[in-house]
Formats: sequence, C-alpha cells, structure tokens
Amino acid sequence: MKIGKKRMSHFAHETKCTIETERETFAHLQGKQQLYEWLMNENIEAEVEKYLPHIQQRPDVFVRHEKKMYAVEYQCSVIPSSLFVKRTNAYVNAHIVPIWLLHSSHMRRFGLFFQLSSFSWLFFNCYEMIPFYCPQRREVSFLHHLIPLSKTITYGEWTTIPLDTMSFSFFQQAPQRKHDALFDAWQMKKKQWRLSPLYYRTNRAFCRIVYEAHMTPSLFPHEAGIPLRHSYWFETPPFVWQTYMLLEMMNIPPHLTFSFHQLYERMQYFIRQNLIHIRRLPLMTKSHYSYALMDYLHALVSLRLLKKVGKSTFQRIRSWSLPHNMEEAIRGDEQLLRRIVSKKEDFFTKRE
Repeated sequence: MKIGKKRMSHFAHETKCTIETERETFAHLQGKQQLYEWLMNENIEAEVEKYLPHIQQRPDVFVRHEKKMYAVEYQCSVIPSSLFVKRTNAYVNAHIVPIWLLHSSHMRRFGLFFQLSSFSWLFFNCYEMIPFYCPQRREVSFLHHLIPLSKTITYGEWTTIPLDTMSFSFFQQAPQRKHDALFDAWQMKKKQWRLSPLYYRTNRAFCRIVYEAHMTPSLFPHEAGIPLRHSYWFETPPFVWQTYMLLEMMNIPPHLTFSFHQLYERMQYFIRQNLIHIRRLPLMTKSHYSYALMDYLHALVSLRLLKKVGKSTFQRIRSWSLPHNMEEAIRGDEQLLRRIVSKKEDFFTKRE
C-alpha cells in the first residue's frame, strides 16, 4: 500500500509480479476511480483492477453488463504498440470486449483539424471513433468520423458528454456525422497541398512518378485528393495515393474493363514499395484498407470518370481532369468539391 503526500493512495505491484504495468500518474488513478464510481452509480457491476488469471492481466475496470464482459482501460502514458496489441488480443481471445480510453492531453486541435500521433491512432475503434477522458472536467469526448490528410493531421468531429449524464452504451455507438464543415476544411487543405512546396520536397518518389507521367506534382488531377469514408487506413496523404491509383487506371484503354482486384493488386505493389503507407489500427477489426479503394472507385463512378459494369468491374469512360496552371487547379477543385457536396451519400456510404 502506497500512502504518500504527493500522489493518491494506491496499491503497488510486488517487484516479482508477472503483470505488465507502467507507472501510474495521478490523472490515471483519478480517472480510473471516477469511471468505477460512475459505473456503480449506473448499477453496472464493476471491479477496479480485477485480476484475470487465465490471461494474467488486470484491467483498470472490469465490467459485467448484459451478459457480456468488458475491460475498460484508461491510458494516460504512452506504451509500446506491441503491448497495446498484446493486451487487446488477450481480452478478445478471452471473450472480453476491450474499451480503451485515452487521456485528453493526447489530442491537439487546430481549428477544423486535429493532430494525432501514431499512438493515439491505436485507440481508433470499430465504431470509427477515439474515446478520450478528462478527469479534471469529468468529461468523455469522442473524436469521430475521421478523414486524415496526412500521417498526423486529420479532419474530424468532436463530441463531449459529461460523465454523469452518459450511458455505458455510448462506448458502442458512433455519434452522428455532420458533413458541412468537412468540405470547407477539405477545400482549404487541398489548396495547401497544391501551393506548399513542402509536400513535394519531402516526397521525391511521388515527384519522380508524376514527372515520368508528364505531370507537374502540384497540378495533380482534380479527381485525386478527395474525402472518403474509409481513408483513415492510410498515413499517406489522399492526393498522393489517389494519384497513384489514377495513373494505373489511365494506363487501361477506355474500351477495356478492369476489376477491383486488379487495381487492389497494384495498390499492394505500391504498399510493398513503401510508396503508400498503411496506418496500424488494431481495434478496427471490421474493416480493411481495401474498403478505401472501393470507396474511391465508387466516388469516381459518381464523378463520371468510371462506369460500373459488374459487381466489382469497372470501365473508364473519360480521362482525368488535369489542370494547366494553379488558377485553373484551384477553380476546378472548388467545382469538384461542390459536386461532392451534392452527392454526399455516394462518398460516405458504408460498403461492407
């Protein structure tokens, strides 16, 4: 038992303990206690740090609710991704539903955009959201409907609920989406992609490939760099990986059809060559990065660049829209985004 003057009183593990733990902060101890008390007030059976001998783990709060078992893990400090995955897999294999919450200090907001580290992305779950908790304000926040623009910057929507007014079921349902701010943000970011030399100085491979295709990097096609539901799978900026896929499609004559699997094999080639980088999402068990590729093909059908001729077969019916100068590029991007706004359901319908 640790009873000091600087930290909340707590039990410490023996030196020879086989349980993998990290040093607990005051915020972690406080948050764990608050979550436990909230669950008890909701008449939900809960135990703090219950030892589970069959997996040798001790979740922050173990929950039994409606004939299911849950492990609520509140993470304040950074742990190795391998340990995160190991703990998650152990719970899943034991038929325990893991609910990971991240301390709100791990998120930084810049207007319509959010900055997330690779560690923070580990908490992105199958409800397409990252739950955060702030013990000082006793608030649970959900960062949801994320559409990344780079490895660390993403558009998203932020919903905050006071802990005392929240139901346990909120952890297993996605908040509703609002599209309006997305398109303002996307228009702003696409303009930055075109005008900022940084994107091209740091991505020589992209420059080489587009130059070989007789294109200027900043004048990439209007149809590249568009928002898609499942694009959270990619660390690579959307204008980059979508340009690669467009180049592949432009090599196929218009009178020939091609399958999703043909293009997917080409995408895997770009991944193996480290030209496209996949984001690690261990809690996202009901999706795959191939979903984003299918989203993109359906988006191009909506934009009338492709025609769908079978369940997973497509045909190109026109060429891409390549701008000749920056003014034309920005004007064309705005026109295309307006078309996307008018057909939101084509771009954000969940396709299993």
